[in-house]
Amino acid sequence: MHNYNPLISSNINNFLGAQKNIQGSRFVFEKFNEQGKIYTNNQVYSANGLNIDALNNDLVLKIGKDSILVLEKNRIDSIRIDNQLFKRAGAMELFYEVLFENNKVSLLKMYNCHIKQGKTNVMMGKTENDSYVLTEKYYLYEEGKSPSAFRLNKKSLFQFFNNKKTQLKAHIKKNNLKLNQEEDVIRLFNYYYSI
Repeated sequence: MHNYNPLISSNINNFLGAQKNIQGSRFVFEKFNEQGKIYTNNQVYSANGLNIDALNNDLVLKIGKDSILVLEKNRIDSIRIDNQLFKRAGAMELFYEVLFENNKVSLLKMYNCHIKQGKTNVMMGKTENDSYVLTEKYYLYEEGKSPSAFRLNKKSLFQFFNNKKTQLKAHIKKNNLKLNQEEDVIRLFNYYYSI
């Protein structure tokens, strides 16, 4: 299969879903049946079963009940899964979700996953199962620079707004924007780059 399609690596993994003694999922999307598109070298491929393995930072494609293929990230420009766009920022092979983008900046979200160890109850003689924990981090990316991390709060966000802070504060108050909510942060970026 690798010889016929350069987007697919020779790395085939078992589809682990809920691995033995690990609860939850390491994948960004709960289901693998969303509509997907892969963009590379000015070509578009449709693919159902696309997902992102947040534990290993891999783009994967489900090819049956129990198997996934790992895609060659360095050959892919971007992917779209269920109307959400993911692309690389800079030279790194990490894919970020694009929340806002114009010709100056991109507002990006990165998904990560780690395994939380289950607690042991000595009195009961039981150990909880380990579990996958999916986390999100936000970045602002300008072409030619490394992505800059920020938190969803006023202090962290306002480091990116060099001017028009008075207008932004008035807009936040008038529209009752909550800067700890992703949707309101996107609205603020849209407003900032429209004035």
